[in-house]
Amino acid sequence: MLVRPSVVMYNTIIHGMCKDKLVNDASDLYSEMLARRIFPDVFTYNALIYGFCIVGKLKDAIDLFNKMILENISPVVYTFNILVDAFCKEGNMKEAQNVLAMMIENDIKLGVVTYNSLMDGYCLVNEMNKAKDIFKTMVQRRVTPNVLTYNIMINGFCKIKKADEAISLFKEMHCRKIIPDTITYSSLIDALCKSGRISYALELVDEMCDRGQLPDIITYNSILDALCNHHQVDKAIALLTKFKSEGIQPNMYTYTVLIKGLCQSGRLVDARNIF
Repeated sequence: MLVRPSVVMYNTIIHGMCKDKLVNDASDLYSEMLARRIFPDVFTYNALIYGFCIVGKLKDAIDLFNKMILENISPVVYTFNILVDAFCKEGNMKEAQNVLAMMIENDIKLGVVTYNSLMDGYCLVNEMNKAKDIFKTMVQRRVTPNVLTYNIMINGFCKIKKADEAISLFKEMHCRKIIPDTITYSSLIDALCKSGRISYALELVDEMCDRGQLPDIITYNSILDALCNHHQVDKAIALLTKFKSEGIQPNMYTYTVLIKGLCQSGRLVDARNIF
């Protein structure tokens, strides 16, 4: 006896397709559901809206969102968060705020995911004051920031060369017992290196290692670049030797930085032998 497909079966397949960015195939299945009079639910729409958002088809996502409302299917916080995040990733903060207004209108409680998306969006368009306002609002409303919250803000300040504000947030993380991850350290180390504060950057590398979070080649490249720019090529070579012994492989950028540093120091023979 053949099993009649159910909404749950369709949702499972549509969800998988959308995760794999096969949104056209997922959309065809959605049409097939309707033709078979199997009615989509909030999970169907969430999966499709997410799928269209991750492939950059925000207009189709909004059309589906409007359709689900017309079908009297109430969006949930996850539905709204998908759209807020998608608009923020495009830097379209006006539309993100419109979705936010709908959330408030529908008495949907804003959580850390929503706030993180908004902060990320404002950081993306270099509106750090607005990102700071969102951060303050979040704390005032007793929504607990997480490591991603701090990474977004720290990276935002680092991008606009405000290392001191980034460091202040980093210290605040410690006070809140939020453990920094590799992304936190990498952002800070890069900003410190670019502002010439190499000693502090190296202290953070040691702190990373003490916490069991090993720096990667991108982190080390930032320090090598700073050392070479400050005519400390011997220290750069010593650092290269150290991390190679730890099993971290240099990449082409590593060698480019070192060769440039040696050449600028007039050490052409060493530059030729660096490989």
